[in-house]
Amino acid sequence: MTISRAGALCFALMLASGCGYHRLDRQQRSAAWAKRGETIRLARFRNLTPRLGLEDRFTRALENRLVAASPWRLVAQGEPSRWVLQGTLEDYKSRPIGLTLGNDKTKASAGSASRVEVAVVASVELLDGQTGAVVLSRRGLTFSNQYRVDQNFASFESREVQIIESLADDFAESFLTQLLEGSE
Repeated sequence: MTISRAGALCFALMLASGCGYHRLDRQQRSAAWAKRGETIRLARFRNLTPRLGLEDRFTRALENRLVAASPWRLVAQGEPSRWVLQGTLEDYKSRPIGLTLGNDKTKASAGSASRVEVAVVASVELLDGQTGAVVLSRRGLTFSNQYRVDQNFASFESREVQIIESLADDFAESFLTQLLEGSE
C-alpha cells in the first residue's frame, strides 16, 4: 500500500469514527422535555435587580439560543405550548476590582476603577405547559465577567453593556446545554 493510499484510508477512518462533537439538538434524549418538534414558549424574564433592561437582554439571548440550537419549536407569547421556560434575574453587581491611584500632587485627588467585574445571578424553571408543574429548576446560576475601564466615562457605559450582552449569551448557552443534556 502506498503512502497516499494509507493516508486516504486513515482519513476515511477518522471521518467514519467522528470527531466526538455533536450538535446537542440532534441527539436522542432520554429526558421527557427534550423531544424534537415539541413546542416551547419563553416567558419574559422577571428582573428583581436595580439594572433596568437586563431582562430584555437575557430573554433575547435565550430566545436566540432556543431557535438556533434546540429541538423545540419556539412559539409566541400567549400561544399554547408543551413546555414553558421562565426565568428570574435575582442579582446584578458591578464592582471595581482594580484601581488607578489619583494624582499625588493634589490631596483631594481620588483614584478610579481600572477593572470592573459584573456579575448576574439568575434562576430558570422549565414548566409543563399543560399542567404548570415545574419539571426542572436551576437556582442561583451565577455568571461574571471583568473588563478594563478606560478613563473616558462615555466608554464605561458602552463597555458595561457589551459585558452584559456577553453574560446573557454565556448564560443562555450554558443553561440550554444543561437542559438538553437532561441533567436533573
